[in-house]
Amino acid sequence: MSLSRIPEQHRKAARIAIAASAACGPVGAFNSVADIASIAGIWGTCLCSIASKEGWGLDKETAIDVCKSALLGMSAYYVGCKTATRFFLLIPGAGLFAAMGISALTNVVFTYRFVLTVSGVFAENGSLRLETLSENIKAMFKGNGALNDVKDITDIMLFA
Repeated sequence: MSLSRIPEQHRKAARIAIAASAACGPVGAFNSVADIASIAGIWGTCLCSIASKEGWGLDKETAIDVCKSALLGMSAYYVGCKTATRFFLLIPGAGLFAAMGISALTNVVFTYRFVLTVSGVFAENGSLRLETLSENIKAMFKGNGALNDVKDITDIMLFA
């Protein structure tokens, strides 16, 4: 992935997607399947927005299908994170809040990395080639390093 941050023209879409995915955190603490469905819808809407800004038409249904495939492709890792989050529910009281917070954080980081990946595909190819997007999904796990990702997420949420 060649981008170190989400380009300016996509930061508003990223901000909306990040906020929406954070709001789904409580869902993910209790139900991984509902969380994945919610995140696929958020990512699909974001993908449509980015594609539109890049001059590509993409209907929402196709975009959501692409995002479901991406999530299913990385489902072992993603569901593993969500399952680990659910263990916090075993801790009386504070565990509930920890589980919801960690679920929200996981959603935010994966959403940021998804937008970064999609932006990178457009930057490298000038188009949305689904094969290229699929190949780059693995790069979502790497991001730009945790500190750089957190800095860019903070910049997007506070200044986009």
